[in-house]
Amino acid sequence: MYSVVLTELGIMVSEGGRHIRSFPFSRRAIEYLAVKSGSAQLAPLADMLSSGEAVVNDHGLLSILRNGSVDARMMEEPEIASIQDEKPAVLVRGGFASNEHDALGKLREFALELSSSRVAEVSGTQDLHIIQAVNSLDDVERMANAMFGRLREWYGLHFPELENVVDGMGGYCRVALAGRRDGMDKHSFLEAGFPDAKADMLGLVAKTSRGGDISDENLSMVQQMAQQVLDLYQARRDLEDHVEAQMALAAPNLSAILGAGVGARLLARAGSLRKLALMAASTIQVLGAEKALFRSIKTGSQPPKHGLIFQHALVHRAPRWQRGKIARAVASKAAIAARMDMHEPVLNQTLLEKLNVRVGEIGEKYSQPPPRPEGTERPARQERGDRRGSGRGRIPGKDRPPRGRGKDRPAGRRTGGKSRGAKKGRRAQRA
Repeated sequence: MYSVVLTELGIMVSEGGRHIRSFPFSRRAIEYLAVKSGSAQLAPLADMLSSGEAVVNDHGLLSILRNGSVDARMMEEPEIASIQDEKPAVLVRGGFASNEHDALGKLREFALELSSSRVAEVSGTQDLHIIQAVNSLDDVERMANAMFGRLREWYGLHFPELENVVDGMGGYCRVALAGRRDGMDKHSFLEAGFPDAKADMLGLVAKTSRGGDISDENLSMVQQMAQQVLDLYQARRDLEDHVEAQMALAAPNLSAILGAGVGARLLARAGSLRKLALMAASTIQVLGAEKALFRSIKTGSQPPKHGLIFQHALVHRAPRWQRGKIARAVASKAAIAARMDMHEPVLNQTLLEKLNVRVGEIGEKYSQPPPRPEGTERPARQERGDRRGSGRGRIPGKDRPPRGRGKDRPAGRRTGGKSRGAKKGRRAQRA
């Protein structure tokens, strides 16, 4: 019977306690992981063992040999433990190292290679790239909004009426790129992408503007800023398209349930698709509302009903009394979708259909807001004439204590202590 031992440096074959042959790994970490996962190709080893029985120390190696028509079984647990305890000596017997000191050095090198391969494997996953893309999208949007606000203030010194006529970021920047308002006409605004009626209005506003003049140097800087805002705006749209396309490939079910934007932000908050798949539906429901959740635990207030999932159209468009139930339903389907995408990213339309059915049931069952509990009704609003004369902030029916000295308070005396006159009299007597 053959004894086949998988080590970090290769595979060793022995028979009757005598070493027969070794199969060293050229790329130790990669080939070792391939054998552990059962995906390696070991045709020479299978051909060698095809004529007899074999015992192995690893389940992945056992699967490979059985697929190669080798009669193999697992070793006993004490035998596997003894191999692990005597690993340097086993490597020396297999010819992978010259002595035990050399074996320990090679095991250290293998550990470093294995760590590097693990880092490379994790860094190459698609969900981490989606997380970086959606974080970049949020950063670009913040920068574009900040620069656009500064542009409106700066160019508004020259053309202040433009802010009230043009709302969009792109249209405002294109007008700023056109230059001074004095040289603008209807044709200039048409080239900037405005419709005919809007161009007529802008031409009239430009002629009657009360803004000040602007120098060539300041205009040049304003135009540079406007172009940068347009570039950031285009980068934002490109990132949105990229996130949507990558989510359709890496997490199609999660993208179908939550949408590409909300799904990507939940991935970013969780850290990875694997971490999101391991979360409970209740955790996904409040993901992004951690401060409110811990505040409710600390103070005993009402816990949050939703976090980032509030951005979902089904949740934020629903009536107030239905949002918690709909958020729970969406989070439940999102948890299932994340687990499906983790194992096999193939779109399943059944999840979305079931979610729509559940949301419809909630809308029918809770069409009216629930009644308020007894004792929590809001007090009726008083008429203006009833409040007059009652004092600001006073409760009707209760009298305010009189200010100043009361009848029971003697003149020249203060409550809680003696008057200054009495103290001065005693000091004069002592003197």
